[in-house]
Amino acid sequence: MNRPKSNKIRRPQFLCIIGCEGKNQERIYFDKVAELVNCVEERTHDLVFDYAEPYGGDPKCVVERTVQKSIGKENKVSVFDYDGKKEKYEEAIDLAKENKIELGYSNYCFDLWLILHKEDYFGVVENQDAYADKLRQVYGLAADANIKREKRVTEMVNQIGLSDIKSAIQRGKKISEDNQSKEANKTPKENRYYDNPDTQMHVLLQFLFAKVGINIEVLG
Repeated sequence: MNRPKSNKIRRPQFLCIIGCEGKNQERIYFDKVAELVNCVEERTHDLVFDYAEPYGGDPKCVVERTVQKSIGKENKVSVFDYDGKKEKYEEAIDLAKENKIELGYSNYCFDLWLILHKEDYFGVVENQDAYADKLRQVYGLAADANIKREKRVTEMVNQIGLSDIKSAIQRGKKISEDNQSKEANKTPKENRYYDNPDTQMHVLLQFLFAKVGINIEVLG
């Protein structure tokens, strides 16, 4: 019996070890990124994430988990927030740089990156709570919705497409460009970062898209 030939192209995997603080926001977001990437016909590789569990802890813990999980592996990423934890944040940046880990940090927190998929948001905030109302507004959630719950995070992330990621990258670039005119903070090992708003998420997403052969500029 002759079986019909499949037109599906088998691609090699780009396996990336990823450590992140949030089991809900960050994990669900990156699962969505992989889903979107793996639907792009022009890609050269399938994007696959292997999460460094458990979740939670301070920024330095996230990087330490990434280091342990990625022993013998080449592609590794750490995603963490400032969240007012200055010392651990700086230690995390230094440790990641030492171990050649790609960084996806946000200052003040990951909520900023989610907002940037839908709208400009370049204002300074005092704490992570300042993002909550804007996040609910741009994703059409109820005023009292718990934006950290898995169900609500899934609702938000399911509204994100490749064109939104492209927009977030462009807005992240603008934040970085604006920060160049400001005085940088320096970690104990002289790595630079900025007061909020600040993010490296756009750099991380560009890295991931490049690794799987996608030019995000021509998508969406």
